[in-house]
Order: sequence, then C-alpha cells, then structure tokens
Amino acid sequence: RSNLTQLQEENAGLKEDLGFLRNIMSSGSVPEGMSIANLKVEPDALPNEFRYRMLVTQGGQRKTDFKGKVQVIVRVQQGGQQTTLSFPTDADLKAGKNELEFRYYQKVDGRFKIPEGAQLKNVQVRLLGLPGYDVRTQRSLNF
Repeated sequence: RSNLTQLQEENAGLKEDLGFLRNIMSSGSVPEGMSIANLKVEPDALPNEFRYRMLVTQGGQRKTDFKGKVQVIVRVQQGGQQTTLSFPTDADLKAGKNELEFRYYQKVDGRFKIPEGAQLKNVQVRLLGLPGYDVRTQRSLNF
C-alpha cells in the first residue's frame, strides 16, 4: 500500500471518529457506561491477517479512569468446521497484553491472523474491566 492510500484511510477514520464525538457532544446523550462505536474489521496487507479499529467511550459519572483490556473473539470456518479463536489468548490476557486506560474515550486498533484456508464468519470485541475481567460491553460483526 502506498503512503497516500494509508494517509487517506487514516484521515477517513479520524473524520468518522470526530463525527461520532460531535454527535454525542451536541446531543448531550453520552451513553451510560461503556460503549463501542465505529467498529471496523478489514483485511490487512498480509494474507489471513485482519485489522480492527473502534472508538470506546465511557459515559455517565466518570469518577475514575476505566482500566481494562480488549479481547477479540473470532469465529472462523475451515473445512466444514467452525472454530473460535481469542486474541489475545486467555494466558496472554493475564500476562498483561492489550491493556487499556482512559477517562472519556479511546481509539483502539489492532490486528489478528486466522489460519490459512479459514473463512472469517464473526468477530466479537469485548471490553473487560479490571481486576476481575468482567465483560463491560461487547460488539459483534458478521461476515
């Protein structure tokens, strides 16, 4: 991919996020609690690799920063069988991968890779709160 294409994609993503935030601020209706907006999952440059991006927000009484983690659960079909993959894995989660800390909103992006020959069926993104890894909010996309 060229630098120009990359910059155009980044610019479009920033405009989308800005539009979302303006909409929230002008309506005065910040969703209570945690929410995931503008979730996008797209093929990346490498084969079988996908890129995700989203905007996470914390509405209501924000006395403290949200501390947690992002986990991506991917369902794929390969050879007639469905398999579920976690990014990061449960072991990596406990090891401190994908940590997140913010007060109002945070842009989040990352990548995951599925096995060769597998077909992406569903992606579920979860925000897990610390210390107990409880699911605060989640969002899914079907393919």
